[in-house]
Amino acid sequence: ENEIYALVVEGSVDIQGLVAVTRNDDMQAAYISWMCTSPENNKQLTDEVKYLGVGGHLFAIAAKKSIDFGYDGYMYGFAANQKLLEHYVDVFHGEIIAILHPYQFAIDEDGAKAIMEVYDYEWTDEEI
Repeated sequence: ENEIYALVVEGSVDIQGLVAVTRNDDMQAAYISWMCTSPENNKQLTDEVKYLGVGGHLFAIAAKKSIDFGYDGYMYGFAANQKLLEHYVDVFHGEIIAILHPYQFAIDEDGAKAIMEVYDYEWTDEEI
C-alpha cells in the first residue's frame, strides 16, 4: 500500500534517505508511514552528518505526493519520540495532533508549501 521513495545525490545511487507514503482518503491527507535517513546523515547516530537537510527533503517528497493525491500538501505521521516531534513542529511547521498517539503530528498546506520552497529537488521516476 505504500509508495517508497529514495533520496539520492544526483549522479549516484547512494541512498541518503527513504520515505514511505500512502494516501488516506478518510483523513484527506498523505500518511507518512515511515521515513529514515542513512546512518551517516542521522544526527542521533553521528556528530558529523554527511548531508544536512535529508529529513527536509523527505518531507518535501511527501508533500509532493500529497499534492499528487489531491490533498493540497496536507500530510501526517508519527514521530519516533518527543524530541523529534518538537523538531517537526519547530522546523517543518508541524502541529501536534496526538489523536492516535502522543507523537502524532500533521503538516498543513501552508507548511507543505514552505517545505517545498526550501527543500527543492529534481524529481525522477527512475528505479534504483
